[in-house]
Amino acid sequence: MQNLPVELQLQIVSFLDVKTILSLRKTCTSLSQFTHDRSLWLDLIPRMSHILPRPLSESETATLSTLELEHIIKTAMHVEQVWLLPRKDSFLVKERCDSDDIENSIPRVRYLAFVSDHYLLSLGSEGKINLWKINDVFAPFAAEVFVTYASSTWYPCAYHLNATGSVLAIALTHVELVAARVLTISLDTGSSSELGPPILVTQGEFSIFPPQVIRAIDADLEFALLSNTALSFEVVNWRTKAQATIALRANDPGDLWNGITAMRICGPYILVFRMHTVEAYPLPSHISSGVEERSDILPQLTFRFPHTMTYRRVSLTKTTCIKDDESETYGLSALANDLFHGIFHFHVKLTVRALPSLSVSPLGVRPMAVASPQFIAAPLPEDLSPPLAPPVPFGIVQDTRTFVSAWALGDYGRRGIWVARSRTSMIRTVVAFTNPPDVINTANVDSERPRLINGQVVHDIPLRDDITVCAVSDTTGRMALASWAGSITIL
Repeated sequence: MQNLPVELQLQIVSFLDVKTILSLRKTCTSLSQFTHDRSLWLDLIPRMSHILPRPLSESETATLSTLELEHIIKTAMHVEQVWLLPRKDSFLVKERCDSDDIENSIPRVRYLAFVSDHYLLSLGSEGKINLWKINDVFAPFAAEVFVTYASSTWYPCAYHLNATGSVLAIALTHVELVAARVLTISLDTGSSSELGPPILVTQGEFSIFPPQVIRAIDADLEFALLSNTALSFEVVNWRTKAQATIALRANDPGDLWNGITAMRICGPYILVFRMHTVEAYPLPSHISSGVEERSDILPQLTFRFPHTMTYRRVSLTKTTCIKDDESETYGLSALANDLFHGIFHFHVKLTVRALPSLSVSPLGVRPMAVASPQFIAAPLPEDLSPPLAPPVPFGIVQDTRTFVSAWALGDYGRRGIWVARSRTSMIRTVVAFTNPPDVINTANVDSERPRLINGQVVHDIPLRDDITVCAVSDTTGRMALASWAGSITIL
């Protein structure tokens, strides 16, 4: 082989799989050199797209070194292999609270999230912010304290990572609900670069009035979204102090309550998730300085779930945007739980151009309580899952007494988890699942027959640890669990 031209040798090596290439590296010096060629790993990226948490664009791969490309592929392979395996070892990041009045208090951790895959963020109900730096998946586990903040008068309530992943913004509200402020933290976006000690910087402050609650913020546009009542919500620019009140669509007469559960800015629209509906409202023109001006008037859009469904909390992925001269479309996935029906995975598509529209497509279901005729579960393709008992129609429920306390999707919708407890069991179980590539890309999904979500139990938790919040990292395969008493564990 050494007598062949270099180009031909590389062509031959490019047909090998990753495991064989890494084995070839150990044979001799000359062949080892080929396994470090950048073009070889660039060619492997599209071939390994089925295990990557998200597709890598040409502009992204152009900035990555050979070692970084190799590390991305090796990490994706490792996570794919171990994701659904039982996790015997756990890492306690934060101890439980020592308060004697835990049972009558609110949860000690309100939000838990993996940020940029290198950090774990915790927002506490006692005015505490903790940010840990997480090490590489191939190294012995460690969590290094990156930022710690505590206040008796300012409570964290929302967060957002800017588009470049370099700045984390956190919104806080005054304990008397008379004001809000936004703090920012500069993050290390490289794997080896060194920054100085992280500093919390106050970027803006504005007045609020009870019963306003900050539901979401946008670090790039410098917007805060506040829900007021079931009748309206507020949009505030914390830099200019401009604000606007937007009236919510009237509830259906059959609704007893249709409160807001989550909000997200998607281009010129504000996407509002409510218990029974998903709605899109145009951003007010006089405060949207960071959004391009439009000559046409955008309509309000609404999608209503079946009347039997009530989603009190949703876990959202990052927003994707497909935009050109003729079209503009935003998309994201959501994982939600209905107390009486089970876990639902659906995709939200918001089209701005050419004709504004809003659609919600069911991608997967996991029945856990009572029968529901809305969705029929379709089996996974044989090449995407291990042999399992054939799924049953959604109206025929097997695990009818399961209570789900927490659930989460990864940022890219590749992986998800939920924490469940059966009436007959003395433990809680962490259930993990993987979404096949054709489910993440909804162009090939049959919305009339969403698949049955086949979860695998990966960890057991004592019943006394009431898990209220969880988080998932698609890229690293880490899972984080927070209990009512404030302990945080990483699996």
